[in-house]
Amino acid sequence: MKKNIFLAAIAALSLTACVGDLNQTPEADNVVDNVYENPTYRKSALAKIYGGFTLVGQGGAGSSDIDVSDAGASEFLRAWWSIQTVSTDECKCVWGDSWVAEIGGNAWSAVKNDAIYATYTRGMMMVAFANDFLRNTDDSDAEVAIERAEVRFLRAYAYWVLLDCFGNPPFVVDTDPFGTYKPIQTNQADLYNWLKAELTELTSDASALKAPHTQVYPRVDKGAAYGLLARLCLNHKTYLGAEDKAHYATARDAAEKVIAAYQLADNYKALFMGDNGENPDALKEIVYASCYDANKTQSYGGTSFLMLAGKGQQYALGIDGNWNGLVTNSEAVERMIGKAAVDAAKTRSGDAAGDDENVFTAIDARALVSLSDCDDKEMDTKNFANGWHVVKFNNNRFLDPATDYSKTEKFSSVDFPMIRAAEMYLVYAEAQARIDGGQTSDAKAVDCIKALQTRAGMQNPTVSMTVNLDQIFDEISRELFWEGQRRTTLIRYDRYSSASYLWPFKGGVKNGQGFAKYLELFPLPSDDLLANENLSQNEGYIE
Repeated sequence: MKKNIFLAAIAALSLTACVGDLNQTPEADNVVDNVYENPTYRKSALAKIYGGFTLVGQGGAGSSDIDVSDAGASEFLRAWWSIQTVSTDECKCVWGDSWVAEIGGNAWSAVKNDAIYATYTRGMMMVAFANDFLRNTDDSDAEVAIERAEVRFLRAYAYWVLLDCFGNPPFVVDTDPFGTYKPIQTNQADLYNWLKAELTELTSDASALKAPHTQVYPRVDKGAAYGLLARLCLNHKTYLGAEDKAHYATARDAAEKVIAAYQLADNYKALFMGDNGENPDALKEIVYASCYDANKTQSYGGTSFLMLAGKGQQYALGIDGNWNGLVTNSEAVERMIGKAAVDAAKTRSGDAAGDDENVFTAIDARALVSLSDCDDKEMDTKNFANGWHVVKFNNNRFLDPATDYSKTEKFSSVDFPMIRAAEMYLVYAEAQARIDGGQTSDAKAVDCIKALQTRAGMQNPTVSMTVNLDQIFDEISRELFWEGQRRTTLIRYDRYSSASYLWPFKGGVKNGQGFAKYLELFPLPSDDLLANENLSQNEGYIE
């Protein structure tokens, strides 16, 4: 199956269903009064919204349409992934940039931080683009109705990011006035309830979204809406401040809808390779993805960033270049392969390379880590040679193993799975365990965890007849490693800011320390506060 979205500049974007990946070539130079009245231009506008999570500007990889110090850092996935991952026990970045040190040391403030600012700004831009599309179209035509439903989902995804990361963003929808209108500020409970209602409507029989796993990749259907609904409701305590088992039931039931329509890929590694958007095996599992193409979506964000920043000299990840930046710690790897294997793992010595991924994936297929370019297993925040390197994202092609794409591609073609079926297996199991008081013997919940461990070829499976929350947490740690959900997971388990759960350099201290709970939400940008008197800064931040 080919990717069918073509992205182009501003309103002159095209979207067809015949050939692959994302494109930034303008279709026309003329200006029309209303792009939405012309089907070609309307699809171009739709493509622009899909591309809102992947593109940085109209001037190539080094340009950005938002104001940050590095154009690549302005891309949504790079920014969101950074605040979700580098601020946790999964990753640290050894670069000396002040904004990087703030994220890694859990020490950000109301002063502008590139990753925080870009996450917020890209999210609000997505909302604005979506609202414009919805204001200028209606459901009178069946094809347009489907497109509008897709746009509503993309807007919902952006609002979920804003809810999860910022809690209290400005809130505006397509029915609000356009122009000088200044949005009101929402709160976590209200935004959660709006999102739940919106996603419930998008998954209803009346919704124009196509049935799960029936839309042309990578356009979204009800599978994506069910997936986001499941994720949202699983995290409801974070947003509402109180636990309600009814919300867990909603999460479980929504996850079950995804599980019924999708399958686990046979090969875990294939989910994160340069042809994952064309590989039938990967497409069995990917529910919704942000799409990248080495020639057509060039930026130093997205999955290009994940490989370039995590890549040393000795890694063959199918992309030209390495930045020596991202590392992980022994504790994170230990959750995947066990303490004995971590202790036995070899770093490089002299001219000899250390152990590579093949050693570790023989224990668990998800242990896509390497020591081949490392001098020390224990990471620090300054030296790329200290710590474990993650090789999960790989621009080489699973279906073309003989070709080294590092010789031909400077940027990534790896699509980033925003929602995949494996996450829904985990949601189902966790929701049921929480309904049952922290442990469950529900056969389907147990089977969900068993299925993931079996697919991984895990040498020592951890479940038999029951599964508890700690076991599920560890399974999340293995299955969704480096997929941008770690901060959200740690908050849900009360392990993010808490002093009872430590990791190296948590709170800026080598052995780790707790940090202020208000940092579980990021600050709103000062620019928005100055421009809109309806907004107030999140609690704890001093302007």
